[in-house]
Amino acid sequence: MSGFLELLAARRSCRRFTDEPLEEELLRKLLLAGNAAPVGSNRTEDICLTVVKDRSVLDGLAGAMNRRRQDREDLRRITEKIPDQNAAPGIFDPFYGAPAVIFVSHRRQTLQPGIEYANVMSVAMAMHLEATELGLGSVFMWGSLEAMRMYPEYDRTELLRLPEGFEPLLGLAVGHPAQPLPARELRDDTFPCTVIGP
Repeated sequence: MSGFLELLAARRSCRRFTDEPLEEELLRKLLLAGNAAPVGSNRTEDICLTVVKDRSVLDGLAGAMNRRRQDREDLRRITEKIPDQNAAPGIFDPFYGAPAVIFVSHRRQTLQPGIEYANVMSVAMAMHLEATELGLGSVFMWGSLEAMRMYPEYDRTELLRLPEGFEPLLGLAVGHPAQPLPARELRDDTFPCTVIGP
């Protein structure tokens, strides 16, 4: 890619992956990108990455999201801008068949309330952009983790073998896209913007 804006234009959320495994060298580059991300107060010890390539573990983590999908009104509100296949009834794979999901976890803390979300997003976004640079597809994974918080009886976060005191806050499903991901046109009016000062 010739520049950062071109990379952003190519960045898309991918929800269909091939069965091709994620090569170790590509995974290494994704992890390098994640480890280069800025973290508040440089507290890198508060971040933990978990790469899951085991389909049985991902299936175990999917139960809460399938429970949540039983609330059709809640699902409609969430998925109104997401392609139709995500709202289809039946067993749902919240990881879209990706060969790998990288979970970003943060130590539970009260030192700087809320910074954990900024930290994990910083790490996940670095990996998401690197995936784009590498020609991979990726998509953020929030719903399955939120569903486990909503339905604690379906919480299977122990499958992630996290260090004591850590909680998974975001995931990144990554793999080879099943179809081309065309670049989009960038706009400067997607969000309202107020300029204060001269």
